Amino acid sequence: MEVVFYNGDFLAKDDVFISSNNRAFNYGDGFFESIKIINSKPFNFSLHFQRIQLSLSVLKMDNNYTLAFFEEKTSYLIEANKIINGSIKIHISRRGKGRYLPRSNHLDVLISFIKGSEYIRNDAISLCFYGQEYKGIGSLSNIKSSNALVSVLASIYAYENNFDHAVLLNHLGNIVEAAHANIFIVKNQKIYTPPLTDGCVDGTMRRWVITELDVSEKSIIQDEILDADEVFVTNATSGVVSVKIIENNSFTSFSIANFIQQKLINSSLDL
Repeated sequence: MEVVFYNGDFLAKDDVFISSNNRAFNYGDGFFESIKIINSKPFNFSLHFQRIQLSLSVLKMDNNYTLAFFEEKTSYLIEANKIINGSIKIHISRRGKGRYLPRSNHLDVLISFIKGSEYIRNDAISLCFYGQEYKGIGSLSNIKSSNALVSVLASIYAYENNFDHAVLLNHLGNIVEAAHANIFIVKNQKIYTPPLTDGCVDGTMRRWVITELDVSEKSIIQDEILDADEVFVTNATSGVVSVKIIENNSFTSFSIANFIQQKLINSSLDL
């Protein structure tokens, strides 16, 4: 039996009832966090909690939660479900009636899990540019909101065109991120990533990489990424993943990505 946490109770997953009035369902009025679990312990939890705090602030939701609250619930779920490796998903949405104007600021909290693997050396992926819809610039773009339609459409486009994932752009034509991850380029032994002001998610793995390596934040255009010596993407569940193809361009250097992924693997072994 899979156990989840929902609004103060630990329940069997099949016993959870989500109302048709749920505001995340009706209006995308919510956000989520996916936290890697390694050796039955959460990785980078403090950074995820910082983004939970940011998300609550951006969405003007009641902020009555502490790091200890989420650590306690997560620890119980890890033990109850015998999770060794995988991820925990925290989904928070505004509760109650109202249409675009909510009548309540109380929250629904659902914490579930997915079993998976520890961090490993990932296979390189292929990317394409997605320009049919643009990702917005602003604070909503920096959180993992319940509305991810641009990423969904970009992922469909990539699949239909035989690529693994797609690169998102903003209305200025700048690179924002991949549909599922933050993006980095290497040129002349210098590492760059788009700034938050260009619309990328404030990724926890992005922040971890920035603290571990000398990374400069700058706006990146399509020609720059195609001319890069190396490209890699990062997210909480996979870590660091090399890019081997963008459109018709091939990349053969994966040294920086392999180095930082190995450093991540070594760090996670200490958990």
